[in-house]
Amino acid sequence: MLGDASSMTDGLKYNPALGINEKTGTESGKTDDRWVFTEENAGHKYTAIQGLAAAARVLKGYNDDLAARCLKAATELYDVERQVSGRNSSGKINAACELLLTTNDAKYQRDIYDMKDQVVRSLSQTGASIARIFSRCKNEEFKTEVLAAFKELSSQLEKRKTENPFGVPYNIAIWGDGWGIQRLGMQQYFLHKNLPEMFGTDLLFNALNFVLGNHPGENTSSFASGVGSRSVLQAYGVNRADRSFIPGGVVSGTGIIRPDFPELKEWPYFWQQTEYVMGGGATHFMFLVLAANDLLKNP
Repeated sequence: MLGDASSMTDGLKYNPALGINEKTGTESGKTDDRWVFTEENAGHKYTAIQGLAAAARVLKGYNDDLAARCLKAATELYDVERQVSGRNSSGKINAACELLLTTNDAKYQRDIYDMKDQVVRSLSQTGASIARIFSRCKNEEFKTEVLAAFKELSSQLEKRKTENPFGVPYNIAIWGDGWGIQRLGMQQYFLHKNLPEMFGTDLLFNALNFVLGNHPGENTSSFASGVGSRSVLQAYGVNRADRSFIPGGVVSGTGIIRPDFPELKEWPYFWQQTEYVMGGGATHFMFLVLAANDLLKNP
């Protein structure tokens, strides 16, 4: 909460049934928009920094004012002192890579070098970002250790592609794994583009095919509503009560409740199978389609 209740007009819960000047011990007829619920989450902040840094680069020349505001926000947020450990270190690495690409500021390069051990340990989360800045790295110790880690990652991904007939690492759980597979496909694009001698294109195409219907279970619907000859048309979106869908919405897909076989129920309230999200769901799907188109045109 921003501020405390005593500093507000009422500090009471809004009840529209009350008159504007009426209130009880717990409710008020006046609204107050100064309630702000937030969190301290370093991982989320670094994701925002990464997005702002990329936006600043893309907007330059189109909307220079907005580009400058994005970059200012990204650099100021990055410089805030915060506790970084575990998964958060991956977020900082990704953010530093994006800022380096946008600004060419050597301080971000130094930060990446300083996080060498975390980079080596976390390439499954940071490899796509590191691959994009790897060619500009001049620190030989960093390059040697990270290159060895890239080779190990490539070997692991090749091995996991053989685990099932669909050619993707498929983590069967109650929650469908379609979004995770899309993320792997997105990462593979940047790995292949920057390190083609180690990373191929199969995982990206397999991930897209998986989402479009090449997945286990008797229901081979596309997870992208309205895309393909058969797709998920009852989804956990804002119109779920209508047993309807949003064209282009992407669900996480087939889950499994053991000992059942994988199946995709046509019922809108199985959020763990048919929930819509933008980040990682719709966005990664759109990226995969554009990436596949790029690779097919420019192999």
